[in-house]
Amino acid sequence: MEFFEKDKTVRFTFELENGEALQLTYLLQPNSLREKWLNEVKTYLNKDGTFLNLKISNKNYLHLNELTEKLNSIITQINNVYNYEILIPLNGTDGVNTEKLNRLHERFEEYGENSSHSTGKLHRGEEVHYLWLDLNEWIHITEIAMETGENDYPNYSALVTVYPPYPGRKLEEKDKLFLTTDFSWGQLYLGYNTLGKDYMSASQDNDVRVITNRQVKVQEMYSSEVWLCFQQKSYFLNETKLQFYKWYETVEQEAQELIPIDNLNTLGLGRYYLGILVIDEEFMKFHSNMEDWYFNASVQKRWNNEVFSKVKKVTNIELLHE
Repeated sequence: MEFFEKDKTVRFTFELENGEALQLTYLLQPNSLREKWLNEVKTYLNKDGTFLNLKISNKNYLHLNELTEKLNSIITQINNVYNYEILIPLNGTDGVNTEKLNRLHERFEEYGENSSHSTGKLHRGEEVHYLWLDLNEWIHITEIAMETGENDYPNYSALVTVYPPYPGRKLEEKDKLFLTTDFSWGQLYLGYNTLGKDYMSASQDNDVRVITNRQVKVQEMYSSEVWLCFQQKSYFLNETKLQFYKWYETVEQEAQELIPIDNLNTLGLGRYYLGILVIDEEFMKFHSNMEDWYFNASVQKRWNNEVFSKVKKVTNIELLHE
C-alpha cells in the first residue's frame, strides 16, 4: 500500500433493508484525479439544495418481475406527461430482452439531445428530467439482473453522487493515464457522468444503432459521481478490451467506419481509477482471511449476495482526515 496515502480516504454509509448501516471505506490513489474529485465533493456537500443519490445494481434474475413493474411504472408516468405513448411498455418478463431495453435507452438518448434547454421538444421541466434519469438507471439495473442467474457471479455495483452532478468539470489529457478497463471487486472509479452511452457500453449491450445514429458520448467531464465496483476480476488482463475488439470485428462495415479504432484517445474505453476498498473489522467478521477478500471469488460472491444485495440507500459521505 506504499502507493496510497491513508489520510486521503472516503467513507460511504449505506442503509440496508433491515435498517442497519453498512460502511465502506476507500483509500484514494494519489493520481491526477484524486484532489479534483475531493474538491468537487467538498464543494457540493457545502452547497444548499444538494442531496445524496444512489444508483445501484444489486438485483438478479429472481427480481425480474419487480424490475419489469418498476420500468413500466416509470414508462407510464413519462407517457402521461407527453399525453401519448412515447415509450412502449414491456409485456411482462417475457417482454424483457436486450433489444427492447436498447430501444428504451435510445429514446432516453433522444431525450438527452432534445432537453438541454427550455425550447427542446422533449423538455418538460425538472420533475420529468428525473423520470428520464430514473428510466436510464432501471434499464441498467435490469440488464445486470438478466445476466445474473442462480450460479452466476453477481457483478454488482453502485453509483454514488452528490446531486446535482451536472455539468461537472472538464477532464484533462493527463487524466487519461488512469483510464482503465480492468474492473474488479472492491475498486473505486469515477462515474461516467454523461447522458448516453460510450463505445464500451455500446459494445456490452450490442447496441449498434447508437453507433450508426451517431449518438455515442465519450466521457469528457467528471463530477462528484463515483462508481463502486463489485464485479468479478478477470483471469486475463484487457478482457474488456478483448470483448470490445471481438464485438467490433462482428459489426457491419457501416458501424465499423464510425468507431475510431485507430485512435484510442478518441475511443476512450474504460473508467477513471480512484482507489481501493479497505477490508476493515466488519469484513473480517464476515470472513477472517484478509487475502481471500481480494483473490477468492467465492467469498466476494457470498458477500455480494448476502450483504450488498440488501443495500437500499446511501445516507452519508465522509472525507476522512481532511
